[in-house]
Amino acid sequence: MRIEELDKLFKKSKLPFRYSLKDAEKILRDKYNIIEIDNEIVDDLKKDPLVNYENIIKCYRVNDSTILSALFNDNERSMHAEIRQCNANEPISNSEITESELLWRDIQEGKFLQLVLESADREHISSFTLQGLSEKMLDELIILKGIPPEEGYIGNPAYEFYLNVLHKNDLI
Repeated sequence: MRIEELDKLFKKSKLPFRYSLKDAEKILRDKYNIIEIDNEIVDDLKKDPLVNYENIIKCYRVNDSTILSALFNDNERSMHAEIRQCNANEPISNSEITESELLWRDIQEGKFLQLVLESADREHISSFTLQGLSEKMLDELIILKGIPPEEGYIGNPAYEFYLNVLHKNDLI
């Protein structure tokens, strides 16, 4: 579908350009049964140059196995199984591994996802980090982050990308 058509569909849809933090949290809770986790769990993000740690406003975990099963596609499930097999072939004792390494092992095996939301204005998502592999959750976060209305014009690659994500997810 042409970008001009997607633009018209989006403007007709009455979907917001971006969601408030409160609305985004409600959507995530209702759809994915998220649980809030302490920011200290994602302390390692302080070292990530793409993360503004001071802007982290909320951290969540999705660990409901039924929901996770629906969030992962076949390719992602296959990758999780491969990693589980590798980890099973190389067992390590708890004394040899840090808590952070155990956490990453579980994320890589698809046992849960972590969502880290940043907000520069404390009203909307300005950035996010998805820890774990899920194309569906990535799309959901892109949609919830949205785009500032002043950036919503044809010719802006970010807006066109956003429209394509909305279309891919049958929202427009």
